[in-house]
Amino acid sequence: DSATKRLFMTSAIQKRMDIADISNPSNISLVKSIDMAPYGGITSIAIKNGIVAVASPDSVEQNPGKVIFFDANGNYINRVTVGALPDHVGFSPNGKFVVTADEGQPNLDYTNDPEGSVTMIDISGGVQNLTQSNVTVIDFKGFNANENALIASGVRKLFKASTLAQDFEPEYITISKDNQLGWVSLQENNAIAVIDFTTKKVTNIWALGTKEFKTLGNGFDASDKSGSVLISNWNVKAFTTPDQIATYSVNNKSYLVTANEGDEKEYTPLNERTTVNAIILDSATFPNRKMLMEDHSLGRLRITNLHGDNDADGDYDELYMVGPRSFSIYDLTSNSMVYNSGDAFELITSQHPALGRIFNADNEASNTLKSRSRSKGPEPEGVTVASINDKTYAFITLERIGGVMVYDITNPSAPVYVDYKNTRSNTVFGGDNGPEGIVYIQANQSPTGKPMIVVSNEISGTVTLFEVRNNIPSSVNDLPKTSSNFVAYPNPTQGVINTSIIGNYNIYNNLGQMVLQMKNTNQIDISSLNRGIYYIQNEMKQTHKIILQK
Repeated sequence: DSATKRLFMTSAIQKRMDIADISNPSNISLVKSIDMAPYGGITSIAIKNGIVAVASPDSVEQNPGKVIFFDANGNYINRVTVGALPDHVGFSPNGKFVVTADEGQPNLDYTNDPEGSVTMIDISGGVQNLTQSNVTVIDFKGFNANENALIASGVRKLFKASTLAQDFEPEYITISKDNQLGWVSLQENNAIAVIDFTTKKVTNIWALGTKEFKTLGNGFDASDKSGSVLISNWNVKAFTTPDQIATYSVNNKSYLVTANEGDEKEYTPLNERTTVNAIILDSATFPNRKMLMEDHSLGRLRITNLHGDNDADGDYDELYMVGPRSFSIYDLTSNSMVYNSGDAFELITSQHPALGRIFNADNEASNTLKSRSRSKGPEPEGVTVASINDKTYAFITLERIGGVMVYDITNPSAPVYVDYKNTRSNTVFGGDNGPEGIVYIQANQSPTGKPMIVVSNEISGTVTLFEVRNNIPSSVNDLPKTSSNFVAYPNPTQGVINTSIIGNYNIYNNLGQMVLQMKNTNQIDISSLNRGIYYIQNEMKQTHKIILQK
């Protein structure tokens, strides 16, 4: 909240809302804690115009939940009832309505499976005047009749006995700048629902597709037992299954950014988790199936048992994971993917000078190398987009190894990696672990007058504030031609590197062998080289590590 310079945070396990003073970001102080247990609990929080909205599930999660409204001082104002298990709450850009993604998860034995929904709360008349008549629960019943067609298009239905409306579990909502449309991630169902907020109806549901890991640039590290990092191509597919999503526009065209976390269902009558060495592989499709079953290969790789036995003969013709270890961008005119980050997250973290030693580590208890390689890898969780200096950036949290990836997504079909910051300890287990929620604070609302990123870390129970600094020049001419300003970008690159200094350069491979020399230039073309890690060194012996992707 820019007026009070306060940050509002959830503590779901302790069922508590915390209010902190961040007027001095280097010395954050607690203002107040509010016990949410009397309301049921807390899953999500949002604030706009001094009004705090808290998503609060019932103590029995299959019952309808609530949104509780407070002022910026934590004083209770009002409450309304929403759908079952509200998991995300947000305000419309104009502040006239609040929405919740009501996940509607079943109980453990699946005897109670409420419908997923999206709730719209009209607050234009003032939160203090709210009644239940201001609340509309938008359901998915109208799509039950189209179940077969939606499944054929790639939408996942996981529990056969439930209706499609029950099986849908809305996870996160993003709203268009004109307040008319909303896009909702149906995470486990690998789909996006489109909401028309003028008619208060779901108008469309479209499938997000799969990622082919056998394609060059889409490799992944598959085993926690192989002993070393091996980012390779395998005959495996992955459902996109995003958690958080965000929208932005370029030339009046809208795009959707998805953090492709992955999530399976684990219940008594439906547990889709299995591993490659626990199934039978089709001998024609997988002639090397004996090797694939080994622990250092794909044997321990976590896959879903709901897909892949295409001819229903008891063996698997395809292997499907849940979670492609990447982020994606979709054109919302055609609902088609225009970009996927491929294996960049694992490449970048594996080669990071400080964090490579805990590559694909889990976010709990230890820093064990590769412990998450068999399941979702770095696991992208949260995403926010920001317009800074006429460019648009995506900030993506990695739930497992931790940290925030930064990409310039101004060109939706050709994003550029900008930075990666991680405040987790790379020696003993500590620091900030389990980043999940992420919020951008623009400069004119920031307590310092500079843009900031705020990250909530679920496992360590900490909140991290980053200042966004403009370290990347918009062109080489923006920097004086001195060796102290040696910058090489973009990184990773598809082949061409720009440098801040016109000069002579040697390019070395990962073995320290010189592979190219360039003279009197500030543009270095390494597209003739094989993809991988290279080092560019200038005449002053300053070196940049470069990741070549192509």
